[in-house]
Amino acid sequence: MKYLVGTYTKNTSEGIYLVDEEKVSLHMRLFNPTYFTIEDGHLFTIARGGIEVYQNDTLVYEDHSETSAPSHIFYEPSLEMIFTANYHAGQISTYKFDGTLTKKIQTYIYPTGSHAHQVVYDVNSQTLFVCDLGLDTIFTYTFDKDLKLVPKKDLTLHKGVGPRHLVISEKGFVYCLTEYSREVYVFNEKLEFTKKYKTLDKNFNGITSAAIRLTTNQKHLYVSNRGFDAITHFEVLDDGGLKLKKIYNSHGKHPRDFNLSLDESHLVVGNLQSNNVAIFERNTETGALKFLKTINVPEPTSIFFIP
Repeated sequence: MKYLVGTYTKNTSEGIYLVDEEKVSLHMRLFNPTYFTIEDGHLFTIARGGIEVYQNDTLVYEDHSETSAPSHIFYEPSLEMIFTANYHAGQISTYKFDGTLTKKIQTYIYPTGSHAHQVVYDVNSQTLFVCDLGLDTIFTYTFDKDLKLVPKKDLTLHKGVGPRHLVISEKGFVYCLTEYSREVYVFNEKLEFTKKYKTLDKNFNGITSAAIRLTTNQKHLYVSNRGFDAITHFEVLDDGGLKLKKIYNSHGKHPRDFNLSLDESHLVVGNLQSNNVAIFERNTETGALKFLKTINVPEPTSIFFIP
């Protein structure tokens, strides 16, 4: 089991780390590679206050023109496009990817108070989703012939809840995790709000939700909560609703991200403030987790499994 760990490089971390079973090694020396993805043989990463794209460790494209580093980067192979969300600047940017000839298409600036936290494209609905934590809104878009954004529908959440990250099911249901209210908002395939679910049975200051993942069989949903430092497991019901199954200790402090292994037999949590990753064995039928061990990795912020 191998995976890459993105990090902050504020203290001892030096970039992206490779964890191969028990062995931890520096995979790529980068400044603040907090979020990244790998597609079509390319590494798309936030780094040095902007974005950088590598092929076989060779830099093929970079953009450091924005006033602050993006919080999220996403690559869509079917469109050959890169998308970034910039929390501090309150904007998203789109790029047409073509190796060294990559070009920025558009920067879409939101109103004052925006904190665009995540941008995700759903192939089935051909829709781009943007979680804006500051405006308590999920913005959705399609594209015109020039690949410019065309507003589709704004999904407005309750004031102050802070939509952070979302996932979309094969049925078209949207599950959005709110950072401040620690809830999962559910929207149906028509993008109509149906219900919201608490991720914890605790309520005290200092708890914020972070990451959300849906299994490929669409039957299990997991979220992380910082402050209470836990992973919450939901069963996904046939009607798209959720049923809380169990809450697990993250075995570290501040679980900023986690991910499922390629065969989904394991779940790995990146605990930022305790400088470790926690490894859980996962029952692929029931979704239940069993804690196995922790491994020291400095300042983990994102987890990405590789073959």
